[in-house]
Amino acid sequence: MQKQFEGGPPRFKIARWSHNELVLFDEGRRESWLVYPPRSRYEFVRRQTHDTTLVIYHPWAPYSREVEHAIRLQEGCGMHGMGCEAQEALQAAIDVGFDPFQ
Repeated sequence: MQKQFEGGPPRFKIARWSHNELVLFDEGRRESWLVYPPRSRYEFVRRQTHDTTLVIYHPWAPYSREVEHAIRLQEGCGMHGMGCEAQEALQAAIDVGFDPFQ
């Protein structure tokens, strides 16, 4: 992934990219970010509205809880607004050409 932060190495690595999802690994922080755009047709992806992008934060530590972020383009995260931590994963997706809102 090309996204650089202040001259350091890229934060995210693309682990999987398909029409239905983008999976990003942050090895330094030992976490994954799973991005499911509205076009995703996976049956297990439950979204509140047809235009919601679901971003799942998955820490790699045992017994850690995943956090689901339901994001709408105009409103941001339903729980955290536009300042949500999932914004960095969404921006990384956009930077590599993956449209998380279509």
